[in-house]
Amino acid sequence: MFTRTIVAAMASASLVGAQSSDSEHTLAAFAFVRTGERTPILRNNTQTLTNLGATQMHALGQKLRNKFVSGPESIAGLSEDVLNNDQIWVQTLDAPYLVSSAQAFMQGLYPPHDISNATGDNTGVLADGTSVDYPLNGYQYASIHAANVYDPYSRLVSGAGQCPQGQTDALKYFTTQEYRDAEYLADNSELYKNLPLDWFEGYVDQDQLSYLYALELADYLSYQYMHNTTIHKTLANNESGLYDTLRSRADEVAWYLYGNTSASDTSNRAIGGKTLAGSIQNTFDMLVSGKNNSAGDISSAGQISTPSPLTLFFGEQDAMMSLMSLMMLDTQSSEFKSIPPYGSAMIFELFSTSPNTAMPLDPDDLWVRFYFHNGTDADDKPLQSYSMFNNGRSKTDMRYTEFERLFSTISMQGLSDWCETCSTGAFFCRGADGSGVTLVVPAAHERTSKNGVSPVVGGVIGAVVSLVVAGLLFALAMLLTGLRFHRVEHRLGGSNLRSSQKSDLGGFKGSAKLASDPDVNLAGNGAPPATNNAGIVGFGGGDGKRGHERVGSWELGQKEFGKEVGEESPRSSFGGIDGVAVGGVEPRERV
Repeated sequence: MFTRTIVAAMASASLVGAQSSDSEHTLAAFAFVRTGERTPILRNNTQTLTNLGATQMHALGQKLRNKFVSGPESIAGLSEDVLNNDQIWVQTLDAPYLVSSAQAFMQGLYPPHDISNATGDNTGVLADGTSVDYPLNGYQYASIHAANVYDPYSRLVSGAGQCPQGQTDALKYFTTQEYRDAEYLADNSELYKNLPLDWFEGYVDQDQLSYLYALELADYLSYQYMHNTTIHKTLANNESGLYDTLRSRADEVAWYLYGNTSASDTSNRAIGGKTLAGSIQNTFDMLVSGKNNSAGDISSAGQISTPSPLTLFFGEQDAMMSLMSLMMLDTQSSEFKSIPPYGSAMIFELFSTSPNTAMPLDPDDLWVRFYFHNGTDADDKPLQSYSMFNNGRSKTDMRYTEFERLFSTISMQGLSDWCETCSTGAFFCRGADGSGVTLVVPAAHERTSKNGVSPVVGGVIGAVVSLVVAGLLFALAMLLTGLRFHRVEHRLGGSNLRSSQKSDLGGFKGSAKLASDPDVNLAGNGAPPATNNAGIVGFGGGDGKRGHERVGSWELGQKEFGKEVGEESPRSSFGGIDGVAVGGVEPRERV
């Protein structure tokens, strides 16, 4: 977070990186990049990438271009001039400043390329012989995968983001004696008195200032230190070391929140580093083994299933510090306990010592080298390699088999494992259990085959096939078991429902007519006689003999449901329309 050099101690240490030889061939690289400088979180608005931050990202992109794209140690087979999105995977979150960081970085990695200098790109040449360049002198458009909170990829960039259990374990630090010793309010009160409120532009008052996290405070003052002349001069000339004190406290809080796996109660506070380690191991493992899911599925482990020779993640300091702790980098220098500056990067290089550039069949010919780029380093300074897992300062190269073994002890690849460990309500964890869950997300760079079948059409075909198979099975059952269908006619008037004799009594009731039932005769136009039971046909006259009513009237149906005739129905008018549309036209028989 700070512009000071956080690995100054390591720069003075005699770290000997592995010397490159003619037999080395870089096969792949995985980089986790911290965003360029952004506006501070304390402003309570959407953070944006600053001009300085964009410049930091562009410079880092150029540096990695010289290392992995166009230099003598470039990744074998990687396109040098024209961006091929099938060879690079760029992953970040949907935060605007992170997407902008990735865009600025990719401008440096693959700068604009004029069609007159293009090699192998003829898409701009038209049929009439003219050529058309991309805007901005051949700007190259990179595919950037920005995951939101509903996307399982989001946890790969920030494993602690939606992990309540990990956050709970991290916040235990604020109950420790270490925190009380460092942040005792009586001591802080004097410290905060030296901070003028007008520096905070009305975002906090004096009482709120005393309760700000050291991370928020340092983040805000770091930004003002770079952009506000008055604050810069005041902090630079402060003899009490106010700025250094605030930054040191922020480093300590960040280390305990995100890492500190050397503590006895580590629990899951380093969940971000575990998830990031799983992504790194998964990518290298698929490249080495040749596994590749061209369908673009997220595997049951919730990992990217289309590995690329160059993989780039853009995130914040939380996952970086967690992974640093898990890799025990702090045993080499306490400076690795500090917050990485903007534009820093953790880089893992997979290379071979075989005589050709193809992926070797023997894993013993594969090695992994780790680099850390300090965001405050000069642009022309070579990448510095460091040993992993307290392997000795001179042993910066590690056999792939050993790397895989050690990373398997710290990584968390399984989506279901992450969901269970975090006790999270994340949307993508619904349905994930111990057996895992398979989610399908089409990759942005994939092309639909012209001979392929869409998922919708495939579903319809599957349903039709299922029905045909069911019909064939049922027909077979009828043939073998003698199963037959017949219509059962129910007689409303008789006690023997199995009787097939039709009633010959006639009348409007047909077969339901009883011998004692008199025919109903309506005079005139069929209006019923005036009785005390207006609205329905009576059961007979006033002699007490009750006949049978005419059935099937709409009004009687309403009365059977407890409604009086003429009572307004609570259903909407569309309900009546639906009733008319659904019911067919029934013949009326008049006697």
